[in-house]
Amino acid sequence: MGSSAAKGNKDNKVFSPLVFLIMAVVLLILSVTSILVFGKNCSVEYRSDSLRDVSVSFDESVVDCISRRIEGDTMILDFRSVAKGNTFVEFTRPDGLGSSVRLYVHGPGIITMDNIFGRCRGDIMFPVSAVILLTAAIIWLTRRYRGSLRENLCRYTNAWLLGAIIFTSFLLAIQLFSLIRLNLSGENPSVLDVFESAVLSSRLFTSLLLPVALVISLAISISNLSLMKHEGICLRNMLGFFLGLVLCLGTVAPFFIYPMLDRIGADVHRYSSPWVLITNLTEDAITVMMAYLECVLLGTAVSAVKAAKHVPEFNKDFILILGCQITKDGSLTKLLQSRTDRAVEFADMQKKATGKDIIFVPSGGKGDDEVIAEAEAIHNYLVSIGIPEERILVENKSVNTDQNIRFSDKLIRERMTDAKTAFSTTNYHVFRAGCIADEAGIPMEGIGAGTKRYFWINAFIREFIATLHYEKKAHIRSLLPILLCVLAAEVLVYISYLR
Repeated sequence: MGSSAAKGNKDNKVFSPLVFLIMAVVLLILSVTSILVFGKNCSVEYRSDSLRDVSVSFDESVVDCISRRIEGDTMILDFRSVAKGNTFVEFTRPDGLGSSVRLYVHGPGIITMDNIFGRCRGDIMFPVSAVILLTAAIIWLTRRYRGSLRENLCRYTNAWLLGAIIFTSFLLAIQLFSLIRLNLSGENPSVLDVFESAVLSSRLFTSLLLPVALVISLAISISNLSLMKHEGICLRNMLGFFLGLVLCLGTVAPFFIYPMLDRIGADVHRYSSPWVLITNLTEDAITVMMAYLECVLLGTAVSAVKAAKHVPEFNKDFILILGCQITKDGSLTKLLQSRTDRAVEFADMQKKATGKDIIFVPSGGKGDDEVIAEAEAIHNYLVSIGIPEERILVENKSVNTDQNIRFSDKLIRERMTDAKTAFSTTNYHVFRAGCIADEAGIPMEGIGAGTKRYFWINAFIREFIATLHYEKKAHIRSLLPILLCVLAAEVLVYISYLR
């Protein structure tokens, strides 16, 4: 554990946010330098079955044609900048047909094609830099994730990191695809292509996951109906249904914004209209946030399943049994009995593997609607199945999971300062309980007991929402730069249509 933690810390120092910032600044300088060096010239191509007697016109006060050649059915003109401004390079055949390309010359003499942020020579470094940064980000995230797993399987950070890895990997795949596609077509991707590929990644991701979201929503809704039938109708038992609804509506909502604004009379048909910018920004922001949410959901699901299936090492001195609601007569509910039976099962497995006995720590206080403390009810059950009193240490003051862990750990440390402890709870609760212990700095491994499917799904949704809550600052820090990139891309596109 110590060497793994040290290795993880070393990786974090090598791939720190400061290193990324330095790398980003260096790549930005290289990209800008590339454009300043090569961007003062450009080539314009015109293809036609017949290039004979094709006339070319342009404003010579803006650009100068330094060479003209014909290669097969293509006429190629090389230009260099003369003065700031813009001009159309018009190709006209004797029959009056032809085409035109608009060139913009900027202050430093850089020539862009089609619009003010269009393609230019040397801009290939921008998408290449994006690929380099995304690759470095995936390496850093993966090393952080693996290092965090080595230190503790149950951490909210693990779910966030895994979600970020999924999202960044998909983003990198689209960037690479866009770069390869444009190069195969003989075009260089522009600066805008980098931002647009990022937005496209989010749209593709949410579109691909839409069938999954629909299936999940259906499964959650059916599960919730069964849950409410058995457990009663309340907001807590409907969380899964609401999340499924958010996933589906959030995925399809961007497709309805444009027609909705068009119906109320907003000017969404003219590219220079502010409504176009508002429409695109709203669509892209929703798409990006939904893609991010789905990635975190996937990360949480994987983390929760890993935690639920994990079996602690057979070297434990104590096993904590996390309490929950008991029956009116003071006996264990099926849920709490399954947690207790799982703890006993683990103790038997450890005894068989190593010969080492374990001390049970039932934990849970007395609720207003309970006849005895939950810990006492667990204690009674343990005694009834043959566990001797000397192997039971009762903690009967706690009222929630955080207190279960803290109060029980205090009792354990009073008896054994270097004790190794595990905890038993329901499978869906292992990850969050482990995260609470980790946040408290208490080393504990969890083991999960099975529960009914209709209960498991909704309970997992509650754990996912808890993950979002506890890591909200990390999520905001992650989403903010992504949304700023979306804003920058749409503003640049909008400005390009104004000129």
